[in-house]
Amino acid sequence: MFRYNEQKALPYRMLVFNEVVKCGSFTGAAENLGHTRSAISTYISQLETLVGTKLLSRSTRRLHLTPAGRQFALRCAQMAETLQLAVDELQDFEQEPQGRVAITAPHAFESLLVESVIADLCRQYPKLIADVTFSDQKLDLLEHKLDMAITVGPQKDSDYHALKLGVLRSFLVASQAYQDTHGKPDPQQMQDHTLILLPWQHKASLFNNGEQTLLHAGKTMQVNTLPAAINYARHGLGLLLAPSIFVADAIGRGELERVAADWQAEDRDVYALHTFGKRLPFILRQATERLKWKLESLG
Repeated sequence: MFRYNEQKALPYRMLVFNEVVKCGSFTGAAENLGHTRSAISTYISQLETLVGTKLLSRSTRRLHLTPAGRQFALRCAQMAETLQLAVDELQDFEQEPQGRVAITAPHAFESLLVESVIADLCRQYPKLIADVTFSDQKLDLLEHKLDMAITVGPQKDSDYHALKLGVLRSFLVASQAYQDTHGKPDPQQMQDHTLILLPWQHKASLFNNGEQTLLHAGKTMQVNTLPAAINYARHGLGLLLAPSIFVADAIGRGELERVAADWQAEDRDVYALHTFGKRLPFILRQATERLKWKLESLG
């Protein structure tokens, strides 16, 4: 446990330690930071005193990280990256985002992405032009000249970077009218039920405390977009397996309700694919952070 006056001295010494680890020597860190080699050595000794453990083993030729030092080095690198990002973001604010940004996302994200992200960004940055293509096909970024793609499920190996935004949790829903006619469903015995089926659900399963059953019914109605499938379910045409965040409004209005509540599908991760390496352009960082927050809040 640190005392507050000791904590004030910690951050810079952590940055010095990060530079030593990057350079592999006190001499290299001293040159990069504008200190003498002896000053770097003093900073590291002070840091080890502050954290109460040895971080480096010194020899005449090279430095070796202790096990504690290796773990601490990861946190120091994260802190240095966060500080640099904070400065970069301030510089980004000096230049108002403008021009065209091209994004693709599945149809299910139309309301969530437009209302929660795109509209807000366009209002905040009037010079921004947002081109959004909604498609349940996974469009290639380079082929379609896209800056970012919102996609769901396992990602194929590629040269694109995948930033995880959240998780979709899915369960069965139906209207009260459907249940009045067909009764409440049992996922293991749905031969008398109608299932509204989306293209990616042909091999879907439901799980309940270790039990697993394939998603199937006596009758299926195939629909190619989730918004259309939700409308089918709202009108009592069948059961639907849907992510909770996309049917929350319909459930809140009493148009749909969860059925077979002990069963649910496997979670599916949501990603933002891009080609920009570790650091996204400012406007895409803003978009992903807002969408990530929205997914977390809707849960």
